[in-house]
Amino acid sequence: MNRFEKLVIENFQSHSRTEISFTDGLNVFVGPSDSGKSAILRALRWVLYNQPKGKDYIRVGKDRCRVVLTLTDGTEITRERSASVNRYFLKVPGKEEMIFEGFGGNVPREVIEAHGMHPLKLDSDWNMPAQFGTQLEGPFLLSETGGVKAKSIGRVSGAHLIDIALQETVRDQRNLSSEIKHVLAESERLKESLKPYQTLPDLIERLEGAEERHREASEMRWRLERLQTAKERWDGCRKQQAGERVRLERLACLPDLTIRVVELEQLCNRRERLARATDNHRRTHKEKADWKRVLAKTKNCNRLEGTLRDLEERATRHRRMESLHERCTFHQQEEEKVKRWLKGTMSVKETDLADLEERHHLFSRLIRLLPRYRHLCEEKEKLREQLRRTEALPDELTGELPLLLERLKRLTACKEELRDRRKRLRDGIRYRNERDREIRAWTEQLAAILETLGRCPTCGSPISGSALEHILEEYRGGVSGAAAGREDQRD
Repeated sequence: MNRFEKLVIENFQSHSRTEISFTDGLNVFVGPSDSGKSAILRALRWVLYNQPKGKDYIRVGKDRCRVVLTLTDGTEITRERSASVNRYFLKVPGKEEMIFEGFGGNVPREVIEAHGMHPLKLDSDWNMPAQFGTQLEGPFLLSETGGVKAKSIGRVSGAHLIDIALQETVRDQRNLSSEIKHVLAESERLKESLKPYQTLPDLIERLEGAEERHREASEMRWRLERLQTAKERWDGCRKQQAGERVRLERLACLPDLTIRVVELEQLCNRRERLARATDNHRRTHKEKADWKRVLAKTKNCNRLEGTLRDLEERATRHRRMESLHERCTFHQQEEEKVKRWLKGTMSVKETDLADLEERHHLFSRLIRLLPRYRHLCEEKEKLREQLRRTEALPDELTGELPLLLERLKRLTACKEELRDRRKRLRDGIRYRNERDREIRAWTEQLAAILETLGRCPTCGSPISGSALEHILEEYRGGVSGAAAGREDQRD
């Protein structure tokens, strides 16, 4: 017989990491309340039957949980859950590891066959894990309703097969009766609808005669249209014939007209040549007059070119003279400055010049050191102010000043951390309030939809006012926080 050998629980409710090794026979977990005993059974039920559903059992502050169950034959079943991961791992000795995802609220068939603990199927959509009992739950079947007890006993004894057969027979009989009634009603309706068609043979005979006459009339109409078209073509031919006769009478003098046409063409050609020659003469005369005007206006161009070159040379010399004048003026000013300097330094000796150079160098260094000196003076004033403020302190505190400064730094850091945590707490409260408002809005929409439907969209059972309030209470978290499928809230 395959039994449990080891259970590893990670981040499941109150368990951060717990390893349990099972022994042969009876295994008992003893401990104070809220120590995680019921969580061990829920972890076992979760890995075996995928119950409870959802992610509420993940440990607070963690993003995923994991439960690993090892059987005595070496089979290892792993259940893992997070916000984005929902999978089973099955490792059977001698076989490749299998991974299952997308199984919804069910358990993969391979996992159930591996541990062999099949739930008791009481109905088509109701399974009861008979191997588990939750806290505060009565003995097996004693706390259930009469219907559940009868179904359980019938399932164990095999009487459910007779119930299923009877239900199927009654359903088939009901369906057949309904179908017979429907067929009889349809037959009567068809008989009533056929009464207006009792004279149908006479109508068909009359219709065939009318169709024959319609075909004859269509053929006669087609022949008439062809005759009308032929008559129109005949009339057109007669008119065309009369027109051609008139044209032949007009063309009787055609040879004389041909000679005249040739003479006219020659005259037209001569006229076009004369017109082109006249246009060329006018254009030539106009161009000749234009060139005369141009020659009259440009007869002094040679003299003007010489004058223009002379002006350009003079402008170049003028620009050079202006540049030389500016340079001469600048040199004169520089000469005057040098003369003034020489006049003012005639009484200065060479030793005085060396001293001036050294003083100038020292002055430059002092100028560079002036900002640093001012900064040191400011620091000196700050230190004097601190000394004046601390001169009344006893000498015993002088040795504790580093410790107090360190403590002040830690307190400052704690203050910053406290401010940051308060800010995060305010953000979290605001986010929670927004989500609560969204949940309330969606809950009100769900209530309106359920009230409009009047029955459960899943099982089809009618929903009364109290049942609707109970469902909405569970969606809101309930007064006690114990929603359906959350047995951990009752522990």
